[in-house]
Order: sequence, then structure tokens, then C-alpha cells
Amino acid sequence: MPDHLDDEVVQPAETLPEQTDTDIKTTEQNGSGDSDDVRDLVTLDRSVVRKAMWRHLITLQWSWNYERMQALGYAYSMLPVIDAVYPDKADRIAAIKRHLVFYNTNPQIGSPAIFGATVALEAQKEGEVVDSIKVGLMGPLAGIGDTIQGILYRPIVAVIAASLALAGSFFGPLIMFLSGILWTLLMIPQFYFGYRQGIGVAREVSSEGRVTRFTDLITMMGMVVIGGFIPSIMSAVTTPLKYTQQVSNLGQVHTETVALQSTLDQLLPYLIPVLVVALAYWLLRGLKLSAVWVLVILFVVAFGLSLIGVL
Repeated sequence: MPDHLDDEVVQPAETLPEQTDTDIKTTEQNGSGDSDDVRDLVTLDRSVVRKAMWRHLITLQWSWNYERMQALGYAYSMLPVIDAVYPDKADRIAAIKRHLVFYNTNPQIGSPAIFGATVALEAQKEGEVVDSIKVGLMGPLAGIGDTIQGILYRPIVAVIAASLALAGSFFGPLIMFLSGILWTLLMIPQFYFGYRQGIGVAREVSSEGRVTRFTDLITMMGMVVIGGFIPSIMSAVTTPLKYTQQVSNLGQVHTETVALQSTLDQLLPYLIPVLVVALAYWLLRGLKLSAVWVLVILFVVAFGLSLIGVL
């Protein structure tokens, strides 16, 4: 990576303090929101920022799993920053645990920008803001990235490459190889864009006590996005139950069978999926169960209800 790119993007603001290659400078002052009392921002070593970036670009998907998807790769990528910011072992463990929660988005369009912003904010020890940004942005950016790659870009490039390969041209596989290199190169400016924006957010939230308002706003946006996925992901969760009712028509009374699901849809569409999500949320937040136990409980409940014909 060119040296002028590092000098341009890793030091995001002219007012940030100068630093050596080994020190992280931070100064905290007590204040009530005046500009003279604002907490100074932490400046990370360029080597720490680059190391975290390359870890994220290369290893994010290596440990993908069905429970937390990209969370382990995200936490591993953040380790250089955590080690530099938190000298206390207990603080480092707490920070790592925060980054081990569920995370999944498009790894090439979206995740680099999210990671860059969270690197800048993690350096300021704004853990709540970091978590809220991850939750609030991973869904929308996943939709954008999947659309651009899966619908607009990859099918067109794949068709061109396949046609060249069928014609006996070596340019077919070369195009696919260069396509992967192109996306990797595009991830670098995304990371630094997110890093610069994260510094701006950190400057805002470190003044005038805006952390709570910003966190609440991003969290609400994330909850709206997650709620919007319920119908599309869980639309198959329905009930086959039926009931009979007496209907009078032109003075004649007859019995008709009505599907319970149609009645529920008239009251509230996707009511059963919403109840399942509410149950999972209660198990996680109310009973403080782990995600694994929640999955086990949901599997047992769904299996039992399907055996008796409720689901």
C-alpha cells in the first residue's frame, strides 16, 4: 500500500496529537460539555491500524459458523486494537467478548467500512457505540452489498467469463481471478472511509454527552432492520390447525371449516413468527441463556408442537 495513502487516511484529523510508533496518547478531563473540557481522542499507531485492517480483509470469513457467523473473525481482526487500547487483562477480555456476539454482513461491501469505524471508536473505549454501529449497519449494508455483487456484478462477469472460456480463451478464468483482486482492492478505501467517519463520530460523542442519544438512535435502527427480516426468514412458520363454525346464509345454517392461520393473518400477519422471536428474545434477555441453549429450546418446542400438529 502506498505511503501517501497511509499518511492521508490513518491520521484522520489535523487536530489529533502527534504520536510515536510505540505510544498511544490519551488524556481525559472532567467537564460538563464545554469545548475546553472535551476528552482528547486516542491516536492509534499506523502499524496497529494496518494490522487490524489486513486481518479483517483476509480472515473475516475463515471461521464462519452457523451460530455467530462472522463474529470470531471480527474479534480476531480487532485483537491488535484491543491489545493496544486496554492494558488491563480484564478489560481486554470484556472487549473480546463484546466482539464475539452475532455478526454477519457482506464481507466485501459494507464490512470493511463498519470495521474501520469500530476500530476508531474502540480506540476511544466507546464500547456501547461500537456494538450499536455493528448491529445497526450490518443489515442494511448486507442488503446493498449482496444486491451489487449477487445481482448486478457477479452474474454479468460470470457470463462473460464463461463465454470466453467456452470459446477456448484463457481470458475467461483470468477475468474471474482479476475480479476477486478488484474486490479486495476496493475493500481498502472502504476501511479507511469508515475509520475517518468513526473518528468524526468519536469526536461528536465525546463532547456534550451525546453517547446515549447516538447509541439509542443506532440501536433503534438496528432493531427495525432485524424486525423487518422476520416475515421473510420465518414466513414458513405457520399452523395447520382448523376449526369449525356455524354460518347462517339465507336462513339456512351450515357448518364450515376455517383455517386458524387465515384468522391469525387477519388479526396480525406473521403473528406466530413474531411470537417465536419474542420467545427467543425473552430467553436471551430475560433468562440470560446462551444462544446455544436458546436454539436447543426452540428446536425442542418446534419439534414437539409439530408432532401434535400445532405447527
